[in-house]
Amino acid sequence: MKYKIIFSDFDGTVSRSDNTVSEKVKAAVAEYVKKGGKFVLVTGRLFSAVRPRAAELGLHGEAVVYQGGGIYDLDSGKPLYLNSIPTDKAVFLLKALEKLDYCETLCYFDDKCNCARPSEYVDYFCQICGVPYYSTDMPLSEYVEKNGIRPVKILSLMMPEHTEEFLEYGRSVAGGEMVFTRSHKSVVEILPRGINKGAAIKRICEKYGVDKSEVIALGDSENDASMLEFAGLGIAAGNAMPALKAIADEVGVTNDEDFVAWVIEKYGEM
Repeated sequence: MKYKIIFSDFDGTVSRSDNTVSEKVKAAVAEYVKKGGKFVLVTGRLFSAVRPRAAELGLHGEAVVYQGGGIYDLDSGKPLYLNSIPTDKAVFLLKALEKLDYCETLCYFDDKCNCARPSEYVDYFCQICGVPYYSTDMPLSEYVEKNGIRPVKILSLMMPEHTEEFLEYGRSVAGGEMVFTRSHKSVVEILPRGINKGAAIKRICEKYGVDKSEVIALGDSENDASMLEFAGLGIAAGNAMPALKAIADEVGVTNDEDFVAWVIEKYGEM
C-alpha cells in the first residue's frame, strides 16, 4: 500500500452538504482500513462533536480536533496532545474582537463551545456541529480573565461579506502571534502561530514512522491548507474554496459526489 495514512477534514469533505455521511463513503473507509490503511479525521470541531461521527465510520485511534490544537484517542476519550492559548493573550484578543458589532465570538475550553450570550448565529453553528453551547452571560474576555482560562481555540461567526474586513482587523490586532483562517465562508478560526492541521498530522506521522510521501490529505477549506501542503498527495474536494484548490496537487469530485470514496478508489490500493 503506497499511501499508509489518509488524513481527512470532516465537514464539507467526508460529510455531504446535509451533514450526513453516505454509505458509499463509510464502505470505502472501512475497506481501506481493513486492507491496512489508517484513516484519521482532522477537524476544527470539538472532540465531543467529532467522536460520534468517527464512530459512524468505525474509526479507532487518533482524531485531530480544534484545527490541530488537540489530538485525542477515540477509544479512551483522552487527549494525547493539547495546546492552549495563554490567558492574557486570549483576553487581549477577545477584548479587541468584542468591539466589533458584526460577529459572534466563541471560545473552546473544557471541550465545550462557550459564548457570551445566545444568538441565532451560535445556535445554528452548534446545531450543525451537534453540540450544545454554554453561555457565560458576560463578555468572554471578562469570564476568561476572571477564571484564569486558557482556551484551546477562538473562532468568530459572521456574514460572508464581513470576513475580509474581519481578517484584516484581527491580524492587525494580533500582530502575527495568532493565525486567522477561514474554515467556512462565515467562520474564521483563530489559533497561535504554529498550531495547525499540518503540524498535528506531522506529529502522528512521526509517532508511526510514516513518511509524508506515504500520506494523503483531503480538505475543502483554507484551514486545510497546511495539511495538504505537508502530505505527499494533497487533494481538494470539488466544492473546496478557491484558495485551497490553488495549492492542492489535485482537485476531486465534490463532497456530495462521495469525494472520500472517489479518493480511496483511485489511490487506496496503490
